[in-house]
Amino acid sequence: MRRRLRIIINPVAGTGRQRKAARLLDARLDRDRFDADVVYTEYQRHAHELAKEAVNLGYDAVVIVGGDGSINEVGSALAGTDVALGIIPAGSGNGLAGSLGVPLNLTKAVDNINSYLLRTIDTGTANGIPFMNVAGAGFDAYVANKFHKAKMRGLWKYLLVGLSSLGEYRPQKYVFEADGRRFERTANVISVANSPQYGNNALIAPKAKVDDGMLDLVICNDTTMLNSIGLIIRLFLHNIDQSPLVKTMQCRELTITQERNDTSHLDGDPFELGQIIRYAVKPLSLKVIVPNGQEYAQRA
Repeated sequence: MRRRLRIIINPVAGTGRQRKAARLLDARLDRDRFDADVVYTEYQRHAHELAKEAVNLGYDAVVIVGGDGSINEVGSALAGTDVALGIIPAGSGNGLAGSLGVPLNLTKAVDNINSYLLRTIDTGTANGIPFMNVAGAGFDAYVANKFHKAKMRGLWKYLLVGLSSLGEYRPQKYVFEADGRRFERTANVISVANSPQYGNNALIAPKAKVDDGMLDLVICNDTTMLNSIGLIIRLFLHNIDQSPLVKTMQCRELTITQERNDTSHLDGDPFELGQIIRYAVKPLSLKVIVPNGQEYAQRA
């Protein structure tokens, strides 16, 4: 029996990779195994609507051609259902794809869909809104908001926005309540990670696992500009959790109260969540198509 796939393409994701991905899907997708239709997003959150429709229509999987923001839109519609998420990485960071071992090479990514091996992962929520990869507040949310408004794409442009923002952002005081523990801290970056990386192999939570039923809280203290640059370097060295300027802990539920009502982010896209943000993990709530040969993959 053929599986039904809905392929959703974000035409403005990444730097043109989505067009190549569309051609490869047309040429390489195994039509003996799959009946597939292709739809394009036309506006923000359209991918969520298209994925939710696919659930209602009984599709087996929804494949998103896009980045972490597009994955968030689709994954938030699929979480808690039996409909699997497929990923063709075509974004600026591709953090969840990298954490799951989904190939960034587009040909191999399409072949991964053909193999159709599933892994079930956790998802998180922030004030009830799902995220798959990393959420947070503070400096990285500030940069994500600027990056989003500028409609920029690509790692180097993101880094330039980040470096230019170091002198602009003013850290604030946060109150944390994590699984019953309460503490306060003035911080620069607050990350709540379901998977290890922001994207582009920059690991904000090196020990995070997507199926351990826990969220990894990473708090970067208020620092000098020089120390902030050092922490950025540590992201790519995969040892930011070893810095004395960083506190990490695991939790299932977390409430953060911000001193200011600043913008937050979910999977790299800005969200207005208010001054009080309640995070929670939903264990093993999303099926994802992962590469053949991974020890955690089970044939569907």
